[in-house]
Amino acid sequence: MSKIELTIAPNYVPNWTCVDAIRELFQNALDQEVQNPENKASWEYHDDKHELVISNAKSKLEAASLLFGQTSKAGDKSTIGQFGEGYKIATLVLLREGKNVVFYNYGLKEIWRPRFVKSRRFGTSILTFFTEKKPIWKHVPSADLKIVIEGITPEEYYEEIVPSNLHLRNDYKVLEETEYGSIIDLPGKIFVNGLYVCDYEPYTYGYNFKPEYIRLDRDRKMVNDFDLRWMTSKMWSTCKDTDKVLEMIAEGKADVAFIKDVSWSNDWCNIAAEKFFSVYGPEAIPVTSQAELESVPAGYKGIVVNENYNSLIRGSSSFVMPAPDEHSPVDDLQEWFDSIKEKLNDEDITKFNAIMEALKNDNM
Repeated sequence: MSKIELTIAPNYVPNWTCVDAIRELFQNALDQEVQNPENKASWEYHDDKHELVISNAKSKLEAASLLFGQTSKAGDKSTIGQFGEGYKIATLVLLREGKNVVFYNYGLKEIWRPRFVKSRRFGTSILTFFTEKKPIWKHVPSADLKIVIEGITPEEYYEEIVPSNLHLRNDYKVLEETEYGSIIDLPGKIFVNGLYVCDYEPYTYGYNFKPEYIRLDRDRKMVNDFDLRWMTSKMWSTCKDTDKVLEMIAEGKADVAFIKDVSWSNDWCNIAAEKFFSVYGPEAIPVTSQAELESVPAGYKGIVVNENYNSLIRGSSSFVMPAPDEHSPVDDLQEWFDSIKEKLNDEDITKFNAIMEALKNDNM
């Protein structure tokens, strides 16, 4: 038996939980399958043994993979993992949480048993992998790599781990498949490649992004607000149900906040304008404020809409902004007279009306 010490203290990533660790192991397994479709990922949970098994058909863990930063996925946009830390940190967290982890590295005829060992050099416990050769197996392995996590209770599995993983859930529907990922009926839930990332309350729907379109931080828990709104707008811009999209635009939903910006053409502008005028009539003018509403020319009616909807309608080739009412000096004079009329006597009013009539005749 040999051992490999990793200079990682048990309190590393103190905010990580058992669920975070399991997510990392799932992520690694799924990434391996993405890189090689023959290296199929699989998993199973045994209630009676309190045991979760995550496998890859053709994976082999080399000793070099225990180095921090060592990864075959750097620069591969189709995978979630990029940092070369995942399964090492996951192992540490699981051990810290009182779980036992065993790597059946069948492809190399080895078994890896990690645990915390007090280091003579550092005077503290560090993560250590003990490896032993096992050239003969009692049964034919069904996969080259099996990671067995012992001590996962049914409550932890069904109430915490399953909700965080679409690959384990069957309580949701995919509403729309797009090239960027899928729209799902789990409001505000954000997943990447089926693995939970965060809640985003402004969203009406849930989303499962493909890894190449959403980049995550090392903790897999943070994603930029702008990136989220941009990518969901891209998803909805390809949706065939235009009525649903227009309804969301009209309601100012965050899911479609940038739909005008992500569209390659002005199709959505034309669709939005057509819908707007069919509802409010050809004399309708979209406005976003009281000031704009008050400046709508005579003969037209202002309809207050949100900024996104307004931008789409006005960006349509079918929208023509009517010219503002022309106000002549004679009109200004008439308005002034009307404002002080009550203060004048009949003779002054008659004289003013005569002057106005002469001015109007001169302008004709």
